Amino acid sequence: MRFWNSLLESLWFGVPLATWPMYAERHVNAFEMVVELGLAVEIKLDYRKAIYNPKANTDDVTTEEIEIGIRRVMEDNEVRTKVKEMSSKSRLALTEGGSSYASIGCLIQDFIKDN
Repeated sequence: MRFWNSLLESLWFGVPLATWPMYAERHVNAFEMVVELGLAVEIKLDYRKAIYNPKANTDDVTTEEIEIGIRRVMEDNEVRTKVKEMSSKSRLALTEGGSSYASIGCLIQDFIKDN
């Protein structure tokens, strides 16, 4: 959960990410952020190797791979733009009339009427 919270915090502040998942659900989270949403770049994303060959050492990363990932996160304007847009959308969700604002209001009403 800590990894996912870090991803959400980065999005909230509009900070693009370079992912390097090492275990557990982090591979799924990184895959979603990089491939499905386009909100991050990868340093290393060996989800296939980790699933199909669990004995493979997927932790080995070269300095060149790290450099390429960091340079890409600094220079990829498409990712940076998407992250800034997501930051704005997440902030709007908390304003009056936003989806999170409305959901918490419904939750409070549910608590009040159950008492």
